[in-house]
Amino acid sequence: MKFARHMKTSINDDALEGQSRAVRLPVRRQFLLLLFFAPFYAVFIVLGNWQKSADYSNLQNMGRFFLWTVISYVVLLILCFLISNRDKLADYLPFYSKMQPQRRRSGKWYTFPVCFLFCLCSYLPYYLMYYPTWFNNDAIWQLEQILGWKAKSNHHPYFHTMVIRFFFHIGYQLFGNNTDAVGFYTFWQMAVVAAVFAFYLYVLYRRGTRPLWIGVAAAFYVLLPVHGMLSICMGKDAFFVAVLLMFAWLCQNCVAQREEKSFYLIYFAAGLLLCMLRSNGIFIFLGTEVVLLLSGIRDKRFLARQSVCAFSVLLCYLLYQGPVLKAMQVEPPDTIEGLSMPTQHLMCTYVKGGNLTEEEVAMIDAVAPVENMEEHYNPYLFDIAKAYIREEGNQQVIKDNKGQYLMLWIRAGLRNPMLYLEAEVRQTAGYWAYRTPHEEYLYGEYFMVDNPFGITAERKLFSYDASLAMGSMLMKFQQLYRKVWSMGLNTWVLVFALAYMAYQKKRAAFGVPFIMLLGSLLLATPVYNEFRYAYGLFAALPLLFSYAFGSSGLYNQKKEGDVNEEMA
Repeated sequence: MKFARHMKTSINDDALEGQSRAVRLPVRRQFLLLLFFAPFYAVFIVLGNWQKSADYSNLQNMGRFFLWTVISYVVLLILCFLISNRDKLADYLPFYSKMQPQRRRSGKWYTFPVCFLFCLCSYLPYYLMYYPTWFNNDAIWQLEQILGWKAKSNHHPYFHTMVIRFFFHIGYQLFGNNTDAVGFYTFWQMAVVAAVFAFYLYVLYRRGTRPLWIGVAAAFYVLLPVHGMLSICMGKDAFFVAVLLMFAWLCQNCVAQREEKSFYLIYFAAGLLLCMLRSNGIFIFLGTEVVLLLSGIRDKRFLARQSVCAFSVLLCYLLYQGPVLKAMQVEPPDTIEGLSMPTQHLMCTYVKGGNLTEEEVAMIDAVAPVENMEEHYNPYLFDIAKAYIREEGNQQVIKDNKGQYLMLWIRAGLRNPMLYLEAEVRQTAGYWAYRTPHEEYLYGEYFMVDNPFGITAERKLFSYDASLAMGSMLMKFQQLYRKVWSMGLNTWVLVFALAYMAYQKKRAAFGVPFIMLLGSLLLATPVYNEFRYAYGLFAALPLLFSYAFGSSGLYNQKKEGDVNEEMA
């Protein structure tokens, strides 16, 4: 029986491989599907160069948009055709024919620990060089709350503050000083990041990815300094990105695992952590759930279990955000914190001389004095306007008159759509435009800010002069990254990956959380090109490539998500 099953499997694999070698021309469904994705690139290109677009008439811009849509469609069609027929085309490459066909690997028990140690050891030099951490201003505020110097606040997710408190107190009990207590927290944060990246490498290994591409993925996680630096940054981004990556993998596998109760327990935990570790986490979770439920609407069993799991996450999140934080005397964020885009829309409309009534100007002036607004309006950075409103304005007016200010935003937008569009583009272009006028921020030149805790850099590796050279190397990598890559290019790759998965009828659930991540930035980003806000998508690229462009004969099967077959 075992021999018969083995023969049947071999025959099926050979048949799949034979099918993959035949040239496959696009069918009508594939031609039509790409029509949906092409306009995205036209929008990215036309609006990404806003200054140039502003010099043209509306008719000329419509013509540019149509032309770029056609070009994008043709490029997408050619790329999808070539990639889907790469096995046939690769027959003409002498070295490719000698490569072993891809097969799923069983995976030895030590594979994951080896990957974990490999990633962890690659980040240790950064940890030892910048010990105890990359200490920024956000972390100072959180540590002040932990020590009882300031009131508890959910401005930065208080759940993350509690995570810091847990490790900080253990570290302080062990070492007796703040510096080593922070270093203790940083080490475990770095370990969590290394574990998630190692899991992604393990996933690629189990999927049968060829050694060359596993090596490229390993180099991506190990050699790029941005991973090492953000793994030791004492901020919410490292833990959030780790949870986001695991949540995306769980989304890809949720259909195949709908019978496994243990899977849903893990999914519940990841979803809840996603919501509590970042203010936009709830948007990412709810948006992803809507897409997953709609995609599985014909599977009643999946629909029922997924709905129960999503409702449980939402209920626990609401209980945490309401009664729990209130009982812990945690103050909510102020009103203006979550209104970056509406405020930028209205400020841009006023500063640019838009069509506003006297009553509307008075409503704006009640929140942000219009007399000095031009000095404090920055189309790329909301923090300046936010500080202006906090210091000289009155955000309480918005809180007391939510309905009136909502109608103000709607009415002004209907009369000034182009100014709203300009404000939106300038505030968000860094996340979707291929090139932007300002440099992209990866990390700063100063890795230990002044603080009241007596925490200082105690480098454990190399001398002080050598560490300055290390800092110089990091800045050179940042400059190199800006020349060859961008956050906008991450978005371009994501859209193309989704287009190809639709072209090949592959399950694309893995990409949905990252779409929602970008959507949340379009709604509420405070900075137009802050790398750490979109870091999750960049960190997911190796597995995104695998799901999108992996061999369809090997991967595109109903049991794609089965842990025993997939792991991922």
